[in-house]
Order: sequence, then C-alpha cells, then structure tokens
Amino acid sequence: MKKTTCFLLFLWLAGGILQAQTLAPERRSGELIVQIQPGKQVGTVLADLNRSTGITFTVKQTLAADWHMYLLQYPEQQDQAADVLQKVRRVRDIVLAQYNSKVQERSLEPNDTEWWRQGDMTFIKAPEMWAATTGGLTPAGDTIVIAVLEKGALMTHPDLAPNRFWNWHDIPGNDIDDDGNGYTDDFGGWNPQTFADDMGTKGYHGTAVNGIIGARGNNQQGISGINWTVKLLNVAGMDYESEIIQGYQYVGKMRKQYNQTNGAKGAFVVATNASFGFDEEFAEDHPVWCALYDSLGKLGVLSVGATSNANVNVDEKGDMPTSCTSEYLITVTNITKAGSKVFLAGYGSMSIDLGAPGSDTYSTFNSGGQNNDIPSYGIIGGCSAAAPHVTGSIGLLYSLDCEPFTSDATSNPTVCARRVRDAILLNVEPNETLNGITSTGGHLNLSNALASVRELCKGAKVGPLEILEVQTSAEGNKFRVFYQTPLFQAYNFRVFNMLGQLMYEQEINPQQFSENYIDFETYYWPAGVYVMSIGRGDVVKSRKFPKI
Repeated sequence: MKKTTCFLLFLWLAGGILQAQTLAPERRSGELIVQIQPGKQVGTVLADLNRSTGITFTVKQTLAADWHMYLLQYPEQQDQAADVLQKVRRVRDIVLAQYNSKVQERSLEPNDTEWWRQGDMTFIKAPEMWAATTGGLTPAGDTIVIAVLEKGALMTHPDLAPNRFWNWHDIPGNDIDDDGNGYTDDFGGWNPQTFADDMGTKGYHGTAVNGIIGARGNNQQGISGINWTVKLLNVAGMDYESEIIQGYQYVGKMRKQYNQTNGAKGAFVVATNASFGFDEEFAEDHPVWCALYDSLGKLGVLSVGATSNANVNVDEKGDMPTSCTSEYLITVTNITKAGSKVFLAGYGSMSIDLGAPGSDTYSTFNSGGQNNDIPSYGIIGGCSAAAPHVTGSIGLLYSLDCEPFTSDATSNPTVCARRVRDAILLNVEPNETLNGITSTGGHLNLSNALASVRELCKGAKVGPLEILEVQTSAEGNKFRVFYQTPLFQAYNFRVFNMLGQLMYEQEINPQQFSENYIDFETYYWPAGVYVMSIGRGDVVKSRKFPKI
C-alpha cells in the first residue's frame, strides 16, 4: 500500500478511534451528583431546586457531608437528562452538578470470545498499551508489516485473514515480476522451496505464532493478537539454512524497496519472528546465518529468536539463532503466566535478552481436512510461543502516536530500529527467576515500554486527576490550565462563578503523547473569584482562581 494511501487510511482510523474514545460514559439513569454551598441546609436547597425546576428530586445518599456532596434521584424521562442537568446547574446554592457515571478502566480489553483464556496478554500489560494503540499504522501512515518465518500457516483462518499481507504491486499468476523486487508472483508472501507465494504444508505451529503476533482483535470472535491490526507477511518452506537465508533475504528486499521508493513499493517490515533453531550449536559455526541480522538491522528490521526448549546455558552449550551476537536480534526465553522461568527453557546472561510468556498460550490453530485447513483454536507452549509476544510488541510500538519516536523509520532506519529495541529491553519488568541468567534480568512489560515512549515525546503526565498549573496572560483575560488524568478518555471542564452559575464548559480529550492543557478567555466576565473543575463520572477536581 502506498504511503499516501496509508496516510488517508490512518486519518480514517484515527477518527474512528477518537470517536470511540469520546463517547459519553455509562451513567445511572435518574441520578445526579451535586455539591451545595457551604453553610446551606440540603433540605432548603432541595426545596428550592424542586420549585425552580418543576421536578421532584430526593436525596438518595449523602456522599461526603464534610464537602457538602449528595446523590440526588429523580424520575427521569427519556432524552431529558441533559436538559435537567443544565437546569440544576443554574439553581442558586448548587455549586457543582454532574451525572452519576461509571468510571472506565484505563486498560482496554477486546470483545473476542476467547479473550478470557489469554492470561499471557494481561501478564505483559498489553491492555494498558491497547489504551494507546492497537496497531496498524505509524504516525506517518506507513502500514506496519511483521514477517513470520515458518514452515506453513493457515492464513485463511478467520482471525488471521483480515491481517494477512498482500503485495498489491504484484499481479498473481502472470509469471512476471511486476514490482521489480526480484521475485515472480510473490503476491501473498514467499516460499523458497517452491519459488512462489504458497504457504506449503500448513501446520498448527505457524498458525499459532501468527495468532500471537496479530490475530484480529475486537472482532467478537476467537482471540486477540498483540496487534489487533497489522499485516502478517508469511515466508514459508524453511527446512534448511539455505532456505532460511533465502527467506530473510526476501524480507530484506521488501524493506529495502520500501525505503528506496518512499513507500511506493515493497513492505514496511519492522520485525521478523523465528520460532525455530538448532540446539547446542554455536554462532561461529553458522556465520552466514548470523550475518543476516546485521544486514536486516541496517534496513530497519529487528529480528526476534526463540531459544532452546531445554534447561541449558546457551552461553556454554550454544544455540541457534540465539547465540548470534547481532544488536538487531532480540532473543527470548520462556516464562509462565505467573512470571517464573519455565524449567525447560534456555538461558544465558550474554545470549538471552529477556523472558516472555510462552507456556500454555491460547492461540489460533488449524487441523484436519485434506490440507490441514480447518480453522480452530488451541494451546501452544515453549519458547516458540514466547518469541512472538516480543515480535508483536515491536510492531505495536511502531504504531504509537509519538511522531519523534519513529519519524526517521525510513530516513534513518538503523537508528529507529535501535530506539524501538531499547524501548523493550530497557524497560523490562525485573524478574528474580531471570536475574543473572538473561542480559536484562526481566520479562516483557508493554506498560513500561509505553511509559518510556511517552517520556521521550514529552507526553502527558499520568496520575490521579489533578489540575497542575494555571497560567494567566499579562492582561489577565486569558487562562491556560495544565492537567493530568488517569484515563485517556473524555472529561468535562467547567468554570463557575461564586453564585454557582456556569460560565464556561468544554469537553476535553487528553492525549497520550502531548502536554495536556485547556485555553479559555474571560474578556467579558466581571472581576472576582471563580471555580474551575475537571471531572469524569464521580471524580472531580476543582480549583479557585481570581479574574482581575
């Protein structure tokens, strides 16, 4: 997909995401939360409220007597809630009024039917990352592609098919290299054994690995991958090292062409996954294979490798590819969803970088039929399942809406790849069972990685709802209010005079990767003291300020 087309799609998707984030929160019908003026009796205020609105309100509960906050109820009629709220806010002696809304969690969980089985995703804090991004595109509009090197996968699986990569610059079946990348009819990937784009013998292993990386999320079926949307480029048919080298070369060709044509051709491959290898083999005996990782890294492609499913010290016993020393290769061992290293999993303080959950991972599967083509779901284990958690995380990081983080992805791909790698490796969760036997001493934590990117972009301060600072212009008629929130969803900002009259109101939508503030003007307001508030649901923060 061309970069310009991707950018238009990015705008469309971003609009949909923003719209989803700004939907009004769930509220309890017929309930309002109010704060009354200090020194006033709630019964007196309630009588005045009922008289002025013509609606019968009663006190359902005293929420905070010291702060004069009460939960009111009334017989709500259909579609009258907004009108009632405005009437209540105009009543004398009512300082603040709002709906009784249900606060949403900061994390985002998909609606996939088998999500409850995916403890691996919650363990690595994927829902916290999903609140910021679910994958798909870079801020510049590049379609993110992850290359999966496997013997075969059922890419017609309904949870994988929507995310399959297609090389739209090649015409399938015409025996012509239409896009000039050196490969004929590579419309749906590449198979070095057949010199075509078929997936070869379809096995559950490849299908499961693809599902961990990029099963379509939030589609009300099956599972969710690390990326809800991403393009999965499958390179199949690799039994020998010669075929492995050819597979990696194909990936390199596609990314190189993308860099050189500014996205007009090729594919924006950001990572490769290899859940295969050789036990007790040293890098020095496979120098050509190892050299591939530096070559891919220079193009901007990080690679991820699974280590041995044996309790061996890879530094001493060897393993391929995880004993390769390339800085662009991230090596992964297997831990449980409780955070402990699996006994039958390789380790090494120099060779193995981090752990990720692999045991008992629920993912996409296939079985039966003449061609092993019946889609299903099942359990995969071992380091083969641990590695794709990290591979998928690379793709997800590229989609964060932090322009400085990946702005040089095509102009300086090597530096960008290192930056993404560091976001993962420098922000692991410390893990006692990995300390001293991996280079980082920790396991994958997407929440930590997200925080590091937000800091790089001088992004939003995250914490309990708070008004941090109020700045005033020299003439005293313009105000800028800096704030922090625990959620990146819609909040209400309001300003009242000391009679409780609403003077200004605005819905605000905190952004993850920019400083959050509100600007408003008070040119025609009389001098005096005012109250500003930011709130969502029953959580409200207020602050007085003078207008000279």
